[in-house]
Amino acid sequence: MVLKTFGYPLKLYASDNSGNAWKVRILLGLLGVPCEIENIDFFNRGHKSAEFLKLNPRGQVPVMEIEGQVFWDTTAHLVYIARKWGGEQWLPTEPLAMAEVMHWMAFAQNDIQNGLQSARGIIKQLKTGSLIESQQLARSALDIMQARLATREWMAVGRPTIADIACYPYTALAHEAGMPLDSYTHVVAWLRRCEALPRWPQRKH
Repeated sequence: MVLKTFGYPLKLYASDNSGNAWKVRILLGLLGVPCEIENIDFFNRGHKSAEFLKLNPRGQVPVMEIEGQVFWDTTAHLVYIARKWGGEQWLPTEPLAMAEVMHWMAFAQNDIQNGLQSARGIIKQLKTGSLIESQQLARSALDIMQARLATREWMAVGRPTIADIACYPYTALAHEAGMPLDSYTHVVAWLRRCEALPRWPQRKH
């Protein structure tokens, strides 16, 4: 069943294993946005099927169908949902504040992805690469977050935004990347603050 949202169907193609899909589920849950979710069987390579590649030739989840268009990128998904339903709370329009949020969105897409996400993928045999190099990058990302969160509660603009959502999943899954968070006390406290937000969805598996 497709759930209509302001007259438009909103559909998410996701995998329970995907931290990027988890980001989108989090924001949908926080804002109470109805959405049809189709689970892609990642372990049986459903994301590489001919049918799925018509949606995303990169063969990656998540993918969203939004107002008749298809978007592959998690940042695009979060930006759309935040601007349509989140008001100024989740993605401010004031230029400097927006730049600060997008700064940490880029950090999630680069530092966290190349470090924590890659190390987790290598350990879970979802991708190939150097575990040592990925964990070095992961440690660098965690050090940056630890320093950032030592003097503030949230990643950007002094309140929860999509920057926090973008940085959360693969940080919360750091143990699966072989990166325990015991010494990253400020990062752990931030994770708990995120999880304490009303309607924060937990991992589905």
